[in-house]
Amino acid sequence: MSAEVREHPYFPAPGVTRHDDGVRIESYRREDTEVRLLYIAPGAAVRSDESRQEAHVGMVIRGELSATVGDVTRLMKPEHDVYVAPPGIELSAVNTDSAESILLEIRRRKAGESYPAPSGYFLEPLESRKFVKMDVTFFLADWIELMIADIPGGGEMPYHKHSHEQIGTCLDGRYEMTVEGSRHELQFGATYFCGSQEGHGAANPNEGLARSLNIFIPPRYHRVPQQEAEQESR
Repeated sequence: MSAEVREHPYFPAPGVTRHDDGVRIESYRREDTEVRLLYIAPGAAVRSDESRQEAHVGMVIRGELSATVGDVTRLMKPEHDVYVAPPGIELSAVNTDSAESILLEIRRRKAGESYPAPSGYFLEPLESRKFVKMDVTFFLADWIELMIADIPGGGEMPYHKHSHEQIGTCLDGRYEMTVEGSRHELQFGATYFCGSQEGHGAANPNEGLARSLNIFIPPRYHRVPQQEAEQESR
């Protein structure tokens, strides 16, 4: 990765921290939003207390975690369970597996936004379908939407713009992401940030499958009823 790309807000370089308790964190940030990959050793735990001000959204992408949000505990399976923890709610997770687990977490605190939690704090897949010749799976909360996309070899998402913020992380393989004319190859963990009305597109020029997690704030492909009502009243 060149120095020019490392300094670009669309493709930030990660900050890396290691903790003595068996947790390593890679952190990608743009303005009010941070994406973190937490590599959690067997038996290790992570915790956020009630004083935190950010909303937290997390998905296990490797291994398993037992996560507790408020008074609700769930064993999170990879790419199946998502927690949505609003500010002021205690959050903790422990790796009960015999191998390292990887948690992908979004942290956000932006003036004027609210972060309501779904009932029970956890999401499961809402829908899986074909989209632009890709297999995609969606998760939906009031203020955020997550889409896992399988990009086949030779596949692409054409260059486009929209009003929703979009953030993405490579889960497997390699693919090329372009934001506002700046192109970068993403491999596991690499993250891009795309603001409102910033042009972007993705392409997989390789033979193998590439997989990505794409985050939309607010939801783009599935609108919650309250948002639809507000739009109709404008």
